[in-house]
Amino acid sequence: MNASESAAGIHDGIKRANHLLSQGRFREADGVVEQLRYSHVGNLELFPLQVRCRLFLGQHRAVRSLLAEYRHHAGQDRRHLEQCAELFSQCQRPAEAAEIYRRLAQAGDRNARYNLAANLLALGDLEQAESILGNLVQESPTDGQAQQVLSGIRRVSRDASHIPTLEQLVTRSDLRLNDRIQLHYALGKEYEDVGEFDRAFQQFSRGAELRRATMRYRVEGDLEVLQLIAREHGQLEAGDADRQCGEQAVFVFGLPRSGTTLVDRILSSHSQCDSFGEITDLPLSLMVAAGRSLPKEELVRATAQWPAGKIAGGYLARLGQYDSPARKHIDKTPQNFLYAGLIARSMPGATMVWMDRHPLDACFAMYKTLFRMGYPFSYSLRDLARYYIAYHRLRETWQESLAGRIRFQSYEQLVGQFDREAPALVSAAGLEWETACGEFHRNSSPVATASSAQVRQPLYTRSVGHWQHYREQLAPLAEELENAGIAVG
Repeated sequence: MNASESAAGIHDGIKRANHLLSQGRFREADGVVEQLRYSHVGNLELFPLQVRCRLFLGQHRAVRSLLAEYRHHAGQDRRHLEQCAELFSQCQRPAEAAEIYRRLAQAGDRNARYNLAANLLALGDLEQAESILGNLVQESPTDGQAQQVLSGIRRVSRDASHIPTLEQLVTRSDLRLNDRIQLHYALGKEYEDVGEFDRAFQQFSRGAELRRATMRYRVEGDLEVLQLIAREHGQLEAGDADRQCGEQAVFVFGLPRSGTTLVDRILSSHSQCDSFGEITDLPLSLMVAAGRSLPKEELVRATAQWPAGKIAGGYLARLGQYDSPARKHIDKTPQNFLYAGLIARSMPGATMVWMDRHPLDACFAMYKTLFRMGYPFSYSLRDLARYYIAYHRLRETWQESLAGRIRFQSYEQLVGQFDREAPALVSAAGLEWETACGEFHRNSSPVATASSAQVRQPLYTRSVGHWQHYREQLAPLAEELENAGIAVG
């Protein structure tokens, strides 16, 4: 086979594998890539694709090995080093990602420097991250991504803020759309820090409006899925799974920005408990079990009929692939609340903590957050109201039928009565209280969420009742919730 034929074969094989991945046929895709690697030993283009296949399949042990091999063979190749670093970051390995980005950043590359700062934030090195981001915005003030992250690292004061600069920037007509969106969120956050809440809301609202306009999204689709879950999974009888099945799993879920990261840090500060962060292993394990990508509605109906072992087996096998010595493992994926019924039926031994927060605090916290991905309903107060109502009704379904299986944890009670609530939370996870759990801000493990800076601070209560600063602006949202029977007073 000559070089031209070899290149064509690789191209066709990669195209075939990507097509299979898009259909959710992960095992077939992995088989194609495995054959390509056998036929084209050492070809660097195949490493990222095989890592993706193995991630979808939950073969985390193989992923770690592949990434180490990829890093070694990438050598001095800048493009492959960038891909390798990105994969390390996606796999929640910020230390390895930062090591590569630090090397790439030496040449002054903007993206490498930004990504280095992002991974340093996950590792808790706020000062170095702040320094890098500060240099980036000094060199390019219109860098909205760097400006937004920089504004989020610390609370600013009126005498030490970026407000004058940001105000000038958002009036420029030559901004790229993404930069403009990010600058509005940065400015909103800083106005909020200095107590100018009307101006803060104006900026959050403008950023959300621009972000929403970029999306093709209908909240009705999500509402139908939530209602379908309540019907199909809400009346499931207890499965025939062993009562201890899943006892190593601790699910912490709820709406984003509802306190899930705080709970995660408290529990993972325990010597016998670690956190795998916001992983996708549960939904992906269901997709693998289905054998192909299914529409959401079809997957809900199908999983309602599956035996308990089919649901639990794939997921728990994936957890084992992390090779953690801890006795308990936290899966802190907020949207796992969608699978509460399946978890209860298939993994009776698992711990479930459902975070609850005041409706208006929960909704506004999402509204003022620019998520990297997901949560498309959060960029419109109308969409938020409708989604929250459906979410609230689904939660009520589980409160009625799974009251003894899920710990419904109030964020307000957790921060307001920490000495009582935190030990009860730890006990609910099947653990004995340890002093380190109360000193969660000293937890040095990485955290890659919008709360990465906040969770390294001691306990604070300033987020409780925060919505009241925006009582007038949130009045239409409050009215819609109240009309649906949700108390917001």
